[in-house]
Order: sequence, then C-alpha cells, then structure tokens
Amino acid sequence: LVVSSAYAQHDHHATPSPAQLQFAPVLNTFLSDPELQKFQLQSTLMTVPPSLVDTVSHRHDAELFGYVVEGTVEVGLEHKEPATFKTGQMFYEKRNVLHSLLRNPDKSISAKVLLIYVIKDGRKGYTKEYP
Repeated sequence: LVVSSAYAQHDHHATPSPAQLQFAPVLNTFLSDPELQKFQLQSTLMTVPPSLVDTVSHRHDAELFGYVVEGTVEVGLEHKEPATFKTGQMFYEKRNVLHSLLRNPDKSISAKVLLIYVIKDGRKGYTKEYP
C-alpha cells in the first residue's frame, strides 16, 4: 500500500488520502529442516503512520513475531488492554489469536515494525474476523 498526500491536479476540493498501514516485503523462504519443510518464513516491514489507529479485528493462521525497528506501537489482542512496544522490543502473537488493535500513539513519527511469520504452506496469512 502506498500513501499519498498529493492533491488531485484539477480537483480543488480533493483532500489528502487518509493515512494507511504500509507493507514492504523483506524475505520469504521455506525452512530447510526436513521436519519443517512445509513451513515458510514470511517477513515484511510494516510502517504505521503517526496517530494511526487500526481496529480491523483479524487473525493470522501463523505464528507472528514483531520487532519494533523504530517508534512505538500499541498492540491489543482479544479486545484486552493493549501492550506497548518501543524501538528494540519484540512481541509475539500465537497462531489464530484475535488481533483487535494496532495504534501508533506518536503524533509526529511513523513506527516501523518488522513482521516475521512462520506459516505452514496452504494456510491463510490474514483473515478478517468480521467480513
């Protein structure tokens, strides 16, 4: 996803696009251990714009690790009180846990989080809880 703050060239009533999560692929590879040959590591760098709040409840049919490269994020699971993670900290989400909140509390700095999934071939990486 690409975020643009440019105005439409001829529409003087246009407004900037709302801030959105951005994802940039890093590395996707199957694991080499014979016992894990149907599993792969998928990684992406997620950018969370300043003040963004994402409440789209969803699940990942994978083990998910998140390493905060820059900034601060708040992560809420199962509609419980969110936990705060800052630069240099890592979080873990168990397979199929309900992810109910992602927030960047900073009003001026984007947060960057390296997301690392360990997923079995054929499983869905993302499913909305409420379609």
